[in-house]
Amino acid sequence: MSIVSDYSDGVPSISYCLTTFEGEVIAESGADTPVYAASTIKLAVLIAALRAVDGGKLRLSQQLTSRLTFNSSAPGGGTFSFETDPDETDDGMPPEGRPVSLREVLRRMIVVSSNEATNMAVELVGLDAVRGALAVCGAASSKMERLFGDLEGLAAGLTQQTTARDLTAIMSAIVTGRAAGRSSTRFMVELLRAQEYSLIGPALPAEARWGSKSGWVTGIRHDVAFVQPCGGTDPLGGFILAVCTRAYGEAEATTAIGALSRLAWDLSRTRPGGLHYVLEGPAEEWATG
Repeated sequence: MSIVSDYSDGVPSISYCLTTFEGEVIAESGADTPVYAASTIKLAVLIAALRAVDGGKLRLSQQLTSRLTFNSSAPGGGTFSFETDPDETDDGMPPEGRPVSLREVLRRMIVVSSNEATNMAVELVGLDAVRGALAVCGAASSKMERLFGDLEGLAAGLTQQTTARDLTAIMSAIVTGRAAGRSSTRFMVELLRAQEYSLIGPALPAEARWGSKSGWVTGIRHDVAFVQPCGGTDPLGGFILAVCTRAYGEAEATTAIGALSRLAWDLSRTRPGGLHYVLEGPAEEWATG
């Protein structure tokens, strides 16, 4: 039975894009199909924040004030609050009004996909900075027009959108160091490796090293990951895989993403030369660590 929601039209769709680290497409299907981005758009928020850190506008150590109330992006919209919606609050964040570092806000945004932390980060850097981060990555079909939980914005037609191709472009920009500086690249990769809700990673063999960012709402389930083997004769071989699903149930979508993940792994091991990328510059430290 297909799933219909605010984010799914009920027409089942699975799209994917498999690339090398440098962006060479190895396999794809429907890679330019627009889908509701869900939490995968948080990658662009992460890049925007760390580019501001690199530029000296922000510091990871700076203290923010934990918040549950945010501004709607809808024309004439007011504010909205997570106080009445326990599903949106993050128990790992300090109580409202207490200090929390930008480093911790970004960590919770990626590792546990905290919407509360994400909205704090977006209001700090601004939606224009998020758009700029997407442009830097070459993610031309992606956009973030409102915060998470902004129902007035949703009713006004404001959305968060991406494609499988864009997700691989964003991840490529992160892991190759094109999105941010050396220290920020290392920090982003650490967060992606600590991801607690990956769909691609658990489907891979134990020897795989990976980092990912997933996203899900009713009728939507996506993941994008960078993957490398542990050891072997080609320790820098690897790939980036993005899989986006719409209108499938949770179990069906998870099964499909897992199957494509294993196929991508098998292809990376059998393709002549592997999906090889020699990481240089900012990323070389984590690639060989």
